[in-house]
Amino acid sequence: MKRSEQAATVVARLATDLFQAEASQDEAVSRLGRLAQSLTHSRREAGLSSTVGQPAFDALAEAITAQVTAQRAMVALHEALADVKRNTSFRNVRMGGLEKSGDPLPRPNGLALVS
Repeated sequence: MKRSEQAATVVARLATDLFQAEASQDEAVSRLGRLAQSLTHSRREAGLSSTVGQPAFDALAEAITAQVTAQRAMVALHEALADVKRNTSFRNVRMGGLEKSGDPLPRPNGLALVS
């Protein structure tokens, strides 16, 4: 296997693992948000005061903060990997989707009212 092919294989594997880790973090934040809704609705349905169960909400807030902090660390990881790529022989390896531009992706459809 040529060195360039090996480099492309290494970068592809790393990119796959990185994107999967990011997706799992996004899913975790989403699930924590659903849990926040569930706690709020459950307390209301049970007819409990907003003071009841506050420690559970406080713990959930800590969990959300920790997850968002982890996402921030993933951004730092991206930047560190970009530095590695820039400063090594991997700088010539092009992988679709790894080089992110500052331009937002065009959206083919506008927002629509859902009832």
